[in-house]
Amino acid sequence: MLAYLDSLCAALLARNTEEIRRLLAHPLAQDLPRRVREEAVAISRAGRRSFMAPVNALHLYYKLTHMVDETADPTFVAPEEKGTAGSDAGQIELPLRKVGNR
Repeated sequence: MLAYLDSLCAALLARNTEEIRRLLAHPLAQDLPRRVREEAVAISRAGRRSFMAPVNALHLYYKLTHMVDETADPTFVAPEEKGTAGSDAGQIELPLRKVGNR
């Protein structure tokens, strides 16, 4: 899906009407949010002289790339999967002193 959306964003930014229509005919286009499909149709109809920006398509692409990056980042892996189950290996103990009678 990410590769498909990347191709669609590139076609939208290039104002390539034929490529936009080809990509919108692809079965994956049905999985796109409605606002992204409508935006792509509007840009393809407006042609090369339009100043419309594919904001919705680029925003979806941005969100999807971050979802993929977070799942690949070891920071987001559960402690059980890291091999440190039950330990506090990632925590630092801070020495605190008692102040007053509170």
